[in-house]
Amino acid sequence: MNSKPVKHSTRYVREIIQGCFDKAYDRMVKDGLEEDATELRSATVHWLRHTGISDDVQLRPREHVRGDAGHASAQTTERYIDVEDRERHASGKGKQIKDE
Repeated sequence: MNSKPVKHSTRYVREIIQGCFDKAYDRMVKDGLEEDATELRSATVHWLRHTGISDDVQLRPREHVRGDAGHASAQTTERYIDVEDRERHASGKGKQIKDE
């Protein structure tokens, strides 16, 4: 059996994108940017998809994002909004109130 993925498969696209992340990391390390490259080292196709959807739900109608993401249920897309809300709430938790 040929171990090379079929050109039209999701796996093929995933391998290309992951290869780009890996090459960018290697190049950054080679160029002395290892500290900046650390975050990129853990980047995955799933992370890229999640980041895109999370940004998209802030700008576009949810049903459009749901369709583009291929989510069968609106509840799946809502999880991305819930993550944004949790992050927003967490960032404001220690906020000090100014006395006037």
